[in-house]
Amino acid sequence: MLGLLELMASQGASEQDMWETALVVNSYWFPDTYLTIATYMKNKGVEWKDVNPQEILGVNYSSASGYARVASQIVQPQEERLRGGCGI
Repeated sequence: MLGLLELMASQGASEQDMWETALVVNSYWFPDTYLTIATYMKNKGVEWKDVNPQEILGVNYSSASGYARVASQIVQPQEERLRGGCGI
């Protein structure tokens, strides 16, 4: 990531462009993590396209403890099937 951001800076990219790119790249590197965070944000009424990359990449979401907090508030589809009802 550092190399990518250094390359972008050397090409005159804005800080905002670098934050947005970092979020996109992290989303590809860690798809399950960022899908969970996107689901959490959607449940709060915030679409993924509207999130603040600097906030999402910060300690409250992208750190181990931040992600654990977010993930603990999301019911995964498999968990829903185990709670009862028809799983067919």
